[in-house]
Amino acid sequence: MARRPTFRQMLLSILASWEDLSQKEIEARAGLPPKSLSQYLRRGDIHEDLFQRLLRALRPRPAAVDVVTECLEALQALETEDLTDEEKAGIEGVVLKNARLTREMLAEAVRRRHDLPRDDYPAPADLAAARREAGEMWERLMALPEEIRPGVVQGARQFQTWELCEKVCEESVRQLARHLPRAAGLAQLAQKIAEQVQGPEGWRHRVQGYAEAHVANVLRVSGELEAARAALERAKQLWDGGSDPAGVLDPGRLLDLEASLCRDQRRFDEALDRLDKALPASHRPGRILLNKGFTLEVMGEYQRAVEALLRAMPQIDRQAEPRQWNILRLNLANVLCHLGRHQEALELVEEVKPLIAEQGDEIDLIRVPWLEGRIAAGQGRREEALSLFDAARREFAARGMSYDVALALLEEALLLLEVGRLARVKVLAQELKNVFEAKGVHREALAALRLFQQAAEREAATAALARRVLHYLYRVRHNQGFPFGSL
Repeated sequence: MARRPTFRQMLLSILASWEDLSQKEIEARAGLPPKSLSQYLRRGDIHEDLFQRLLRALRPRPAAVDVVTECLEALQALETEDLTDEEKAGIEGVVLKNARLTREMLAEAVRRRHDLPRDDYPAPADLAAARREAGEMWERLMALPEEIRPGVVQGARQFQTWELCEKVCEESVRQLARHLPRAAGLAQLAQKIAEQVQGPEGWRHRVQGYAEAHVANVLRVSGELEAARAALERAKQLWDGGSDPAGVLDPGRLLDLEASLCRDQRRFDEALDRLDKALPASHRPGRILLNKGFTLEVMGEYQRAVEALLRAMPQIDRQAEPRQWNILRLNLANVLCHLGRHQEALELVEEVKPLIAEQGDEIDLIRVPWLEGRIAAGQGRREEALSLFDAARREFAARGMSYDVALALLEEALLLLEVGRLARVKVLAQELKNVFEAKGVHREALAALRLFQQAAEREAATAALARRVLHYLYRVRHNQGFPFGSL
């Protein structure tokens, strides 16, 4: 059986054939004796110095060696023995499709940006166009599999821009409530982009600090508060050591993110202080007020939360920020329910429902019937409220949203206990066992839920107990650490 050519033999032979060069021409260019090249290629004995000498003689285009190398590596991958031929064919088909898509996308990106200078601090007149371009670049990047994106960013300067970094940071925030691993991947991608951004050193440090703060934000939402604090301190050092005289990046953004971390660490005075400092500086004061409203809600300061959220309403544009517009109204409706102002809450939910349905945001679509249930319960429409809570609870359970399951179940149980339906509450409480086994419910909350479940099993649960546990769950959802008996 003939010996298979070595990798270097194949690479040189393919390039020579593609460039239509004879062995004599290559020997002359490389300064080799006549007929020596055929011997080298036949024996496969091509050491590094000779290999580089022959490559220079072939004078291939810079990308040609990479292209042929990729092809040969794909052929080598077919030699693995732990996959069937059908599995290998499926893998290579996907790889080829992704390679074509990546090549087309990168080529188009390069063509579109040939004439744009990338080495200077952005001029104010260019910001709007740059951000529009970032949206288009993100659409192209988003079309690629997640595992390919970092390599594309690393290798293509057209994706190493401050505006794309900013855009990917925004996408990371959007994914936080939907898919935490995806949000983490996007924050890390933004960090990789920031590391490659061109321009003055001070400007690059600002962009890197901005991206690092969003990595910290994902860590915060993941519950890794100490790691989040360390990442945020790194972000602040980069940000404070950098320069952005025109305020291209939102000057209030790091303060906003730090406030969220302070809130989760129960440092409420510091959280409110950061938000008050961020408000006059921020490009998006409505978001700062939205965060302040939520922080006050977590603190149980419901009236002050309403005041902050009402101030935010004229600051958030429905067309420009539809997601924030929705969140603001849903949050305000929820706080109004805490205050017993159910008719006002209903008007807000009715206002926001069409846009939520139009956007198809899954989490908000689930929140609507849950809020409608709270409103119906507050207005005395018990049977309607029970139906809404039941529907919301099932949707929460299907998505593994254990804490929301517990809230909806307690709301439902409270209504049942008020009319003495103890047997139904006993059956309903059995579903709490799934909550006990799931992640996302902290220890103190679980203790309160177990207390209620045990009482329900004995048919000894009361509306007062359900109301007390429900109040506790609302207060400690984002403010853990208080024992059940302390509130």
